[in-house]
Amino acid sequence: MKKSLKSKAKKPRKDFVYRGLYFRTIFSYPKSCASSGKPCRVLITPRDPKTGKLVLKSQLYDGGSDQPVDYTAYGLNEQDIWEHELEAAANRLIILMGEKGLLPAGHSDGEDLSETTDLGEVAANFKDVFFALHRSEWKERTKQEYGRQYDVLVSELTGLPINKLDTEAYRALQNTICYNSLKTARKVTEWTYGDEPPSSAGKRMAILYMLIQDLKQVEALPIPVIPTRYNSKPSRQDLLLSRTDGARSLPVALLRKACHTSPLLGQAGIMADAGLRISEAAGLLFRSVQSVETSQGQMYYIEVNGQLGPSGKRTEITKTDASYRVIPLSSEEGTTLLSHQCELEQTYGDISLRLMSAQVKDGELIDDASNSNSWRNTTEAEISKLLQGPLFFEALKSERVYTFNEIAQNTELKSMLTPHALRRNFCSWLYCKSGLNSPEIYRQMGHADKNRPKRTATGLTPEELRLMCLHKYVSPTLYHPANPLRYSADGAIHATEVPACEVALTLPPCSKIELLVKGTEPGNIVHLAGEGLDIHLLHESAQEDVRYTYALLTNAAETAIVKKHKLFE
Repeated sequence: MKKSLKSKAKKPRKDFVYRGLYFRTIFSYPKSCASSGKPCRVLITPRDPKTGKLVLKSQLYDGGSDQPVDYTAYGLNEQDIWEHELEAAANRLIILMGEKGLLPAGHSDGEDLSETTDLGEVAANFKDVFFALHRSEWKERTKQEYGRQYDVLVSELTGLPINKLDTEAYRALQNTICYNSLKTARKVTEWTYGDEPPSSAGKRMAILYMLIQDLKQVEALPIPVIPTRYNSKPSRQDLLLSRTDGARSLPVALLRKACHTSPLLGQAGIMADAGLRISEAAGLLFRSVQSVETSQGQMYYIEVNGQLGPSGKRTEITKTDASYRVIPLSSEEGTTLLSHQCELEQTYGDISLRLMSAQVKDGELIDDASNSNSWRNTTEAEISKLLQGPLFFEALKSERVYTFNEIAQNTELKSMLTPHALRRNFCSWLYCKSGLNSPEIYRQMGHADKNRPKRTATGLTPEELRLMCLHKYVSPTLYHPANPLRYSADGAIHATEVPACEVALTLPPCSKIELLVKGTEPGNIVHLAGEGLDIHLLHESAQEDVRYTYALLTNAAETAIVKKHKLFE
């Protein structure tokens, strides 16, 4: 099999040969791309192997013109395109040419791979081409994980002839993959065909499905059958476990106490206060914590614009596009982090661009890859130990409303008590305690909202930042109860910036004020109190009877257990 393009030449050239086919390239730097991250463009045109002429658009695309194909790829410069983009683009074009019958029968880069009967050997040789073909579909961390699973898959495919890959053989492969995954799976101990596979098995079966398609289309291997994807459904017990023991809301009193002690004190506490993934927390810089002046004093927020990659190095690429976001911090948490930064800067100078996970060792501030990985692993272990300890574990067990298999439920519950449980708890708090609407909750969680345009941290105005922080200030958090909004009346007309449960208003002596209070929920009670005040209630509007189409709690009849019976032995 041919080597990848990046190893064939040191600098770009106008024409190249790949997998036995000729391609023409035209490089340019169009003005429309000048300000982008990939200012260089290449137009790639394959040549018909039968005639040697440039392939026309009408030959590849339905309704295409009689002009040559100009398949487009972008990069930093010509060399970058040559090393990282041309191979994938060429493979795409080869697939299209094969589908349109433009390739000779059995074309496979000048090699007759049909003679290589071992599927494992073919898959091992095809790895570079496979990942070049799909590199644009996956994030960097996904590619790394799929690379590891691909190597495991190669060993599972070894010894299987390619001409024997029919429906029965494919099902046997699926069984082998799933049973092998059970040996290392944390949550799944049993599996039968049709059940949801272990996580690693699901990834390898997805890779296998794509691999078989690529080998048949790109390499023209004589594979008798293209198998269908593995269709599964969670077992009844798995469904019950996911819905009864999800650890999505942690005991507030215990968690509030833990936030003031190790390991949740300081930077690890950000995961509880802002719902960060542990990779995001490990990739925070000191400058990630910012402040803004509000009517209630200085408040803090955090900018998420990177994460710690698997190698231990910080990357500017987050898990998803929506993960670039701004999240308000409790004042107590923001003050703790900035105080820590000020202490370090007295010795080490400006550290705003250093990792917050940096550790002082032998008089030096160290934040290299090994230290960052060590911080992440230690923090993950300590938080898991805390949450899986007797206090949290027994408290969560006592809130269990339905017991059907205590051993399985305890195992499921313990597996959920990891640092990610802090993120789930934060999400529950946003929905139940913050008073925020769903789009704002999506934004703070870093979840994609298909109904709204994408916005980044840089798209927030100063006013939006202030309101965001004030919303958190007046809501109860793990660090503080709901704070009142404090204002002084100076004769001007005032309005609260955000809805609040309590407003402390200071009046000048011998003053008269008209106060309009609007209730946001039915059943609200308005209470006015103060020393030496003469209060006259001038107007009270009747609350109309409003019928709501939703309910926070389901009907009691729907949740009552009418008949108890044993579900599982």
